[in-house]
Amino acid sequence: LMKAVVSVRKTVKMVKQTPMEVLDSLPVATDPSKLAIVAFLSRLAEWSYVAGEKFIYLALLVGTKTVKMTLSYGLFEWSAASLSCLGLLSLLVMSNVETAQYIGECALQMQERLKSEAGKAKTVLVLYAHAFHHVKPLQSFSKPIL
Repeated sequence: LMKAVVSVRKTVKMVKQTPMEVLDSLPVATDPSKLAIVAFLSRLAEWSYVAGEKFIYLALLVGTKTVKMTLSYGLFEWSAASLSCLGLLSLLVMSNVETAQYIGECALQMQERLKSEAGKAKTVLVLYAHAFHHVKPLQSFSKPIL
């Protein structure tokens, strides 16, 4: 439990300290081994979340690892989705509304650069169903969802 919470806090701090210009200029990752690792991590995060509360800490660790790999190696198909999950975690674990909104906005900007429709769907679902209703007015939701 503590390792997962510490990992979330460190990763949130790392994202907050990364300037928006750096996030906007991240290249798209092309290394096949890194692509395979992130694809596996994405599936592992979903499986561990669905598996129940015994494995939820694994989901936290995997999600933070995916965000760290994005910051180190560039954009992957699921980068924006994992960043949106981190925004939600900053809201749930740290109770930090401003950080959740900042990370969520970064995830949406990152998703615009990616071509993945599945990644876009997951990003929008996490942000608008779970995070943004705590930090934004309800009227602002209609445009992205419709």
